[in-house]
Amino acid sequence: MSTDSPRKRGIIFRCFRFLWRSLRAINTIVFGFIALLLIAVVVGGAVFGQRAPSIPVGGALVLNPSGALVEQKSAVGVVATFTQANQVPQQTLVKELVDALALAKDDTDIALVVLDLDKLQQALLPKLVRVADAIADFRTSGKKVIAIANNYSQSALFLAAHADEVLLNPEGLAIPEGFSMHQTYFKSLLENMDVTVNLFKVGKYKTATEPYTRDSMSPEDKEARLAILDAWWQAYTDGVETARKLSSGSLSSMLQDAPEQVRAAQGNLARLSLDSGLVDRLMTSSEQRNYLIELAGEDTDNNSYRRVGYANYLRAKSASPQQESSKVAVITAVGTILDGSAPAGEIGGASLSKLIRKARLDDEVEAIVVRIDSGGGSKSASEMIRTELQAAQASGIAVVASFGSVAASGGYWIAASADQIWASPTTVTGSIGIYGLVPSFEKILARYGIYSDGVATTPMAGGASVMRGITPVYTEVLQLVIDAGYQQFLTTVAQGRGMDVEAVHEVAQGRIWTGEKARELGLVDELGDIEQAIAAAARLADVDDYSVWYVDEELPFEQMLLRTLTNGVSSALPPIATDPVKQMALQIRQELGFVGRLNDPHNAYVICGNCPTGR
Repeated sequence: MSTDSPRKRGIIFRCFRFLWRSLRAINTIVFGFIALLLIAVVVGGAVFGQRAPSIPVGGALVLNPSGALVEQKSAVGVVATFTQANQVPQQTLVKELVDALALAKDDTDIALVVLDLDKLQQALLPKLVRVADAIADFRTSGKKVIAIANNYSQSALFLAAHADEVLLNPEGLAIPEGFSMHQTYFKSLLENMDVTVNLFKVGKYKTATEPYTRDSMSPEDKEARLAILDAWWQAYTDGVETARKLSSGSLSSMLQDAPEQVRAAQGNLARLSLDSGLVDRLMTSSEQRNYLIELAGEDTDNNSYRRVGYANYLRAKSASPQQESSKVAVITAVGTILDGSAPAGEIGGASLSKLIRKARLDDEVEAIVVRIDSGGGSKSASEMIRTELQAAQASGIAVVASFGSVAASGGYWIAASADQIWASPTTVTGSIGIYGLVPSFEKILARYGIYSDGVATTPMAGGASVMRGITPVYTEVLQLVIDAGYQQFLTTVAQGRGMDVEAVHEVAQGRIWTGEKARELGLVDELGDIEQAIAAAARLADVDDYSVWYVDEELPFEQMLLRTLTNGVSSALPPIATDPVKQMALQIRQELGFVGRLNDPHNAYVICGNCPTGR
């Protein structure tokens, strides 16, 4: 072998190392440049695009909600935006749709409203009713509302029914199917995996733990869910049938005899939609566009009708509201309740308390309205938020709770001491109960020859371990904590609602109720939406002239830039993938992972397991 072989190998190695480092450097430069370019585009658009969008005189205002209707958009990190684009949630703020309709009602530049509902996926009834009411109010101006879509989801159809005209593609459909609630159960899977589910609960109807302890829905859970679903379906059909001037019960009759109805329409669902009175005309996309050009005029540059999207319209109409000396602060509480701080779309005990404190310490705030859309979460975080609201009341500030689609369990706990509670008739509320859930893996570890052993100074030390399980002493203590937590919940509600503890227990036990039934039971004061709740808060505070202040967390410049970048990228993403296998896997991962995200220090949770998840 040649003596210079090691030298040659060293040279080759250094060349490859140099090449590798060069490639890494190029990679860093290229992706850094792309990131800077994206930031420059977004920031440039924010800085140089402040000029208000033009509003075509006599044109159409387009409301084109995408994804789910929500009270507050979930925070999405920039990494997730780029790496998990097919899972980025598409969400539309209900408030923006309502605000746009209110402004357009008296705007002489707006001749009509077009509801483009192809991308609206889901929304619970309280949100749909709020938008539908805004549509009805807009129509009192004498201006038309035209609904268009290739297909109408059940949620979209509810909104479309409140338009003057409903247009449908001849290959589409506009037929509801009714409401259902189903739950995935993991008991057998967990047993096969030798995972021990240590459960502690109080409440006959507290079914949040059933997915981990059963393989089917309990009779109690079915009873509670069906009561909610029947109320929803009655409200939905009443709303659509009244708006479309259909005979009462016609929707239910059609669905009870669905095969015969489809057979009569020769399998053409669009024709069935038309014959059933749910749409007015069958038009292709081109025909819809030409019809709207007749109504709003032609935009020759875009080969379409003259229009402005609701987001641009709101930006064009944005102006600093007149500030009165008195303010009603509105604080939004949406999502699972967790200890500590949480981003938008979740409720952090510390972060939401900070917003309440911010409003309380503002000398101009006379009242606080907390808008709740949550099925609960951590008990300790729920109590932290409630006591912060009590501190506001102690300082002379009126506190009103306004329930969105769901305000149950921990969501109800937050509101229990409010001066007034307002809910929608179809709000899901109640679920006054508590449980503890601690999974442990000692069985599966033993299967593979893994054991844990040691010593402790007291029976409590190390008594709860994911590797060893839970000792009898620790089990007894946890059940006592859960029992005490339930009594605390009952007492809190009783004191806040002026009821006896036993009377609260009768309507508690984890049972869910509609907002309308909750008012009958004394858990809710009035039925109405957030606008009525704000007006009620002002009356309680005895103020006539006031401004409404939506309290948000103040973000540093870096976070504001990240949010702007994320929103800009997210808006350009395609819809979430609908591959059924991927969706099933995602759902199972989310449901199993939910337990791991809960962080109450006492493992005590006030969660409504049978509440819908649409926010």
